[in-house]
Amino acid sequence: MFFVVTGQGLNGPLAITCATAASAVEKAHELLADGVLDVIVTDADGLQHPPDEFHRLLPRTDG
Repeated sequence: MFFVVTGQGLNGPLAITCATAASAVEKAHELLADGVLDVIVTDADGLQHPPDEFHRLLPRTDG
């Protein structure tokens, strides 16, 4: 499965492809920390996940 992280940077729109949900969420958090606006992770099914839903992309770790 692949994921695309998009956002609106200071110099225009950004789009970064990631191979895993974990790498997409990590990249999305990096973009948010850098001040990129409207960061969204889109999965291979076309579903869009805003920042408050990033946790849904990651496997549960509470055993």
